[in-house]
Amino acid sequence: MSGPATLADALAEVAGRNPHRPAVVAGDRTLTYAELLRRADGLAAGLTGRAATVARCAADVAVTVVAATIADVPLLVGDARAADDERDRARSLFRADRLITGDGDRLTVEGLTVEEFAGLDGSVAGDADRLAAAGHHGPPEVPAGDGPAGLGLSTSGSEGWPKCVERPWPAVTANARAFAAALELAPGEVVACTTPPHHSYALCGGIVTTLVAGGTYVALDQRPGPRTVADAVDGHRVAVLLSVPLLYRWFSTAGLATRHRPRLCVSAGAPLPPEDRRRWTEAVGWRIGEHYGTSEHGMLTLDTESVAGSVGRPVAGVTLTVDPAPGPGDVLVSCAGPPIRVHAAEPPPGPAGHGPQPTGDVGRLDADGRLHLLGRRGGTLNVAGNKVPAAEVEDALRAFPAVRDCAVVGAPVSGGAQEVVAFVEAARELDHRALYAFLHGRLAAYKVPARVVVVDRLPRNVNGKLLRSELLRGLAAGTWR
Repeated sequence: MSGPATLADALAEVAGRNPHRPAVVAGDRTLTYAELLRRADGLAAGLTGRAATVARCAADVAVTVVAATIADVPLLVGDARAADDERDRARSLFRADRLITGDGDRLTVEGLTVEEFAGLDGSVAGDADRLAAAGHHGPPEVPAGDGPAGLGLSTSGSEGWPKCVERPWPAVTANARAFAAALELAPGEVVACTTPPHHSYALCGGIVTTLVAGGTYVALDQRPGPRTVADAVDGHRVAVLLSVPLLYRWFSTAGLATRHRPRLCVSAGAPLPPEDRRRWTEAVGWRIGEHYGTSEHGMLTLDTESVAGSVGRPVAGVTLTVDPAPGPGDVLVSCAGPPIRVHAAEPPPGPAGHGPQPTGDVGRLDADGRLHLLGRRGGTLNVAGNKVPAAEVEDALRAFPAVRDCAVVGAPVSGGAQEVVAFVEAARELDHRALYAFLHGRLAAYKVPARVVVVDRLPRNVNGKLLRSELLRGLAAGTWR
């Protein structure tokens, strides 16, 4: 894991040797290392306090992340697809006082435009001066002992309620360097990813990992279909492809006819079902392994040996244990460096602690130290790689006037995936169209239930505890329509 201490230092080292090497490619937009560093330097001059970004383009996200590391300010990277209520809640939890948005051509910082920078002659300075002088009221009051600045991500965690986690910048960089080593990334190699840049998988495992290794990151999240992926693999000579089980299943069915073959494909976000692994091997034949990580702790494991059912061994700086050992039991993680910070309504923001932390997952360790995931505790659903907290969806449902009570479950669909199903006790006749319009105004599209089932009464035990297992059994038996 040797190398420059910070992400900006790593970029500067590459830019000094290979200034014209592509750093980030997003559609028809390419940022070289020199351009990325120059734009990040200009943006950093105006960043103080606590910032948040909801830029949709991976190139804009990369510029903003590098700028935040240069300025050493906390940065929350949010979901550009989220509803306004979700964005506002996350920004409030993170206590961000400055919002950075991007439209693919320029970045806007609280109403101030940072135009496209041209040349290498220091023309950024004027924009940087205007940024620094433009009506900024200084950082918010931060409690003493708030800890080092870091990267913030929104997550449901294992408790089922949305929160923001903040990983110190040195920890983010060190973990990315460890993941790059596990991937055996060489300078100049190309990594392509099909998930949006606000995902920890794409942001930390893709963008930051690729940059610290001096490679080229290719964003495929806007059009992640088989033809786009195949064209990218050939056009950019992709060495590592990062994607999710749902898309690997699609690629296997549609086929990926290419002249070039990536040396490694990585599946993450949800377990890769054995039948999908077999179908991929037969139809495409590229080497595929699995990765396990969390928003709270970054990249934790990597399987490069294609061991079925395993997500691999921990990367450097990560210790995984299972309680009780060797499992099945709760998966606990310890990471080197300062602890993460958790920003949530309850409990108050504070350090997560230095000891082993629960991931919310259940698994076992085999004799060779590989982790096998067996499921997840708590009320967090996994929908095509997106974490959906049942409690958040239920809260939105209960805010609709006709809903008296409700329960949300993750119903299995073909290929081991899940869909969100809501069971509702209605106070009066339920207008499904009005309910869906209401939910789309409060939740990201992937969190809105695929089905809403009206029931007379939700099943509960003698103590009043909701029996979600009964709802799932009813779905499997066809009782609920």
